[in-house]
Amino acid sequence: MAQPTKLKAGALKLPALLMQGITHIAPAVGLLLTMQVVASWAGIATPLAYTIAFCVVLTLGISLAQLARHLPSAGGYYTYVSRTVHPYAGFLTAWLYFLYDPTGTAINLAFMGYWLDGTVKAEYGLHFPWWAFLLASTALVTFLVYRGIEISTRAMAILALAEVAIVVGLAVSCLFLPGEGGVNFSSFLPVSAPNARGLYLGVVFSIFAFTGFESVAPLAEETENPRRNLPRGIVGSILLMGAFYLFCSWAVLVGWGTDRLESFVRSSENPSFVVARRLWGGAWILVFLAVLKSILAVSIACTNAATRVFFAMGRAGALPGFLAQVHPRYQTPANAIWLQAVLTLAIGLGLGFWIGPDQEFYFMAVVITLGMALVYSAGNAGVIRLYTSERRSEFRWLPHCVFPLVSTAALIWVGYRSVFPLPPPPIGYAPWLVAVWLALGMILVWVFRRAGREDWVLRAGQAAYEQSAEVEIPRASEMKGA
Repeated sequence: MAQPTKLKAGALKLPALLMQGITHIAPAVGLLLTMQVVASWAGIATPLAYTIAFCVVLTLGISLAQLARHLPSAGGYYTYVSRTVHPYAGFLTAWLYFLYDPTGTAINLAFMGYWLDGTVKAEYGLHFPWWAFLLASTALVTFLVYRGIEISTRAMAILALAEVAIVVGLAVSCLFLPGEGGVNFSSFLPVSAPNARGLYLGVVFSIFAFTGFESVAPLAEETENPRRNLPRGIVGSILLMGAFYLFCSWAVLVGWGTDRLESFVRSSENPSFVVARRLWGGAWILVFLAVLKSILAVSIACTNAATRVFFAMGRAGALPGFLAQVHPRYQTPANAIWLQAVLTLAIGLGLGFWIGPDQEFYFMAVVITLGMALVYSAGNAGVIRLYTSERRSEFRWLPHCVFPLVSTAALIWVGYRSVFPLPPPPIGYAPWLVAVWLALGMILVWVFRRAGREDWVLRAGQAAYEQSAEVEIPRASEMKGA
């Protein structure tokens, strides 16, 4: 009996897509674990840094929505760039994407294990190895994703709603019992920043905190009415998280005290925990649990997205065909899920034991920022090309030209600021890893093209065409000169 090769169509509605985007952005982790770093650069103007980052990411989301509307596919950016630019560009985009979601689960779970061990040791004198948490959490995430897209997205929704409710509750409490300086809106004024460079660097890290919205796209083939719901899920998740970041970052600073921001930056304990202890006493542990829930939720979201891209590339022939096999009962990409589980353990344990789980997280954060800047830029090029050629009648200057160009310029700036000045090792090695990884992908394509064996790359573009019934599917040989 032939193995099924189709995912469970129509299983996801708009709320599930919103949860995919929101949990991948990881609101509690993105805010509570990055806010102190952003504040060290942007000072009181930290909420303004999040605001500027939100505007940049929103233009990226709108550009991505233009592609998702016409090219719904589990391949995400892999499909979009193959279809609109060239199959070679699509393969290299996917190659860079492998630095992101396939590694995301590993670095998040390893870092959470490290953080959990430190907290449990400080509070209760107990030791819980970070690697034990990684092993147990990988098993849980793999089980949920393997059993079905509805189960995994339902688990994400429960975890996400709980973490958002806790953090918003803390933010509201801060406004009722503010610290020194009282309730004020100086955090949204540019003059409140220490200097222009500090505000710029705060925006750089804030943009990284918003990444994850693009994980909605690979769920296209399991979505009800994807041409309508994918754009709504992408843009909607950005809007909701923008409101969350702007309100909660401002409120937590007010709760700490805007007149004593230096102590916020220097605090040896996470400032959000300190504020929670002052306002909630022993119930501060809820904030810690919000971060734990956020890590588990984003790990599920990363795994969902990564396995769908593996599945799409396996179906296209750009990766081994066994990755395209679907579980006959659960209708999930079973082999792709097992591959992701192996990668999670290999990357999480390998880097964690080598440079430490904390340095693993910071190192890969820079790698992901640089890699995804290139992925997003390739998608923006696809938007411009699609709507200035075959969909010329639908062309509109703002979403199809201005937004892609502005956000690409912002990404180039973010990439530059992430590299110069070069941070100390091991984080300083991150740009070199991205450069070497991209070079390896280009060499791989060149070698197979020279050997006349590039059809496995060209099939990526052919599979991309198959996702749209509005165009005739060209043969791979006809796409070589595209």
